[in-house]
Amino acid sequence: MKPDSIRIVPVNDRKQQKAFMQFAWDHYRGDANWVPPLRDNLKELLNFKHHPFYDNAEIQCFLAYNGDKVVGRIAAVIDHGHNKQHNEKRGVFGFFESVDQQIVASALLDAATQWIKDKGMNCARGPLCPAQNHECGLLVECFDRPPTFLMTYNKPYYEKLITGYGFEKSQDLYSYVGHIDMLETLDPKLVYIANEAKKRFDIKTRRIERNTFDEDVKHFLRIYNLALPGTWGFVPLSDSELTHMAKGLKHLIIPEMTTIAEVDGKVIGAVFGMLDYNPIIKKIDGRLFPFGFLKL
Repeated sequence: MKPDSIRIVPVNDRKQQKAFMQFAWDHYRGDANWVPPLRDNLKELLNFKHHPFYDNAEIQCFLAYNGDKVVGRIAAVIDHGHNKQHNEKRGVFGFFESVDQQIVASALLDAATQWIKDKGMNCARGPLCPAQNHECGLLVECFDRPPTFLMTYNKPYYEKLITGYGFEKSQDLYSYVGHIDMLETLDPKLVYIANEAKKRFDIKTRRIERNTFDEDVKHFLRIYNLALPGTWGFVPLSDSELTHMAKGLKHLIIPEMTTIAEVDGKVIGAVFGMLDYNPIIKKIDGRLFPFGFLKL
């Protein structure tokens, strides 16, 4: 590929939106570990179909063409909530996919960072899809297994393309695999502290109940917003985002895999265990309709 053969086009119509989404399916065809996103959810996160995140954010998507063939894509995002929270003028890039050609990746990143600069921003971070409360980060190890639900997956050469453009690592993100048998090896000191705290503060624990499900999900998201300020890059969910996310979680959370902690009848903590829906999402190819939602 020659540099002058690469053409970057902003996504402005439905045909281009369809091409932007479809590229991932074409790009990962034959990759046994790739799990497609839920198509309707992807449309929302790209603002092809409105998502409340974009009540206070902007996005512009770009496609890379070599002749008439799509060879890459990227989205540039400005999260005004993040910039207000952290007193920054920062944009982000995300939804990045590219063939293994530096000239393609660089052309895409040029387009995204220039759009961010034209909006008055002075720095950029990524990949975020489209923000830290959603999928974020770049997979750099363990390409021999499929991702679990809500975790990222990408081609092994993406790190080379992004650092080759000039970006440097900002943070390490880790995910962990555990087994229920590990509970038997829990440090006795930790068990003692937990039991003492429970007695001293008269902490009551319970499962989410069907008749309080909506309210308990809102309690969880409220605590999420209260507990995480001070962590790197965190931005609280807006009220409209909370409502939107609660609606989605209602269909994913299994009551038997939850615990709510209360003191004096007030919810002070919550944990939701979730199933790994990715094997089913892969089976339905990310399509909820007409019948995929029945399997999910």
